Amino acid sequence: MNSQTTITKLQSIDLTEPITVNLSDRLAVKLYKDCRPNCLETGALQKGLVLLIDGCELIEEGMGFGVPIVRYEDKTFFSSTADVSFRKVGSDSILTKAFSLDTVSLKKVGQASYIDDGLYSSLRKTFQMLYLKHKKLSPIFNKAMELRDLANIKTEFITVKPRGTITVTYHCQPTAITIQIDFSNITLKKCIELIVLNEQGSSVFRRYVDSNGLTLFGNKIGAWAEVTAKKASLQNMKREVSFILQKKDGVQLFRGWEQTRKRFSWAGLSYSLVPNRGIFNYSIGLELQK
Repeated sequence: MNSQTTITKLQSIDLTEPITVNLSDRLAVKLYKDCRPNCLETGALQKGLVLLIDGCELIEEGMGFGVPIVRYEDKTFFSSTADVSFRKVGSDSILTKAFSLDTVSLKKVGQASYIDDGLYSSLRKTFQMLYLKHKKLSPIFNKAMELRDLANIKTEFITVKPRGTITVTYHCQPTAITIQIDFSNITLKKCIELIVLNEQGSSVFRRYVDSNGLTLFGNKIGAWAEVTAKKASLQNMKREVSFILQKKDGVQLFRGWEQTRKRFSWAGLSYSLVPNRGIFNYSIGLELQK
């Protein structure tokens, strides 16, 4: 390692406190090396950038900005370990997080053995299909998800042999975050989808607006619906703070919003890519009304 690299790239192997970058007087982003803020269903997983307003984290159960997950034929792989680095280029702050694809989810009933994954996956897919086709019934489906707790069915994330590492670089500026995702070090065998999550909390971001003129609120946003507009944003109800993403050629953009007591609290705009070992670039626009 040369001296210039040592100066500009500070590895945070022993970092216990998050890196916080102030974007403006009121907006900031934060990046943890561990899995904080450990909220609800995603508590055991690594997060991307956490958005803050007036020092208050807005992520809730969301995964943050710029989080990769990879779907394979057998499992969906998440990250529970990562390395973080930070450097300054002029007035710009550049944060990097290397996500290890080392974690999968399993379902367990109480203290008993794990549920057969193939059976549960089939039931879950049927549940999701019904949920997406019958949006008016979403309160019923949400109640069913809450009742899962009464049946003591829990999601448990376990570490497994990694299927690679995905390096994400966040270039933070006052009104935008430019994100670069490097998929060059992942296993592509039996890979079926690359997903990039951009999520914050659903209690805050309850309003969806896009460039086609569509406006949706709360569970009307849907749990996983494709965006056809060129630009989409999620806002708080006062329209005070927004994050905005653009649709990109050859890549699907999805919107999502879920709020289920004791389980989910996220709102997001996420990309779906075909498997590849390339680099994916995009930007998240940030707006704050004074």
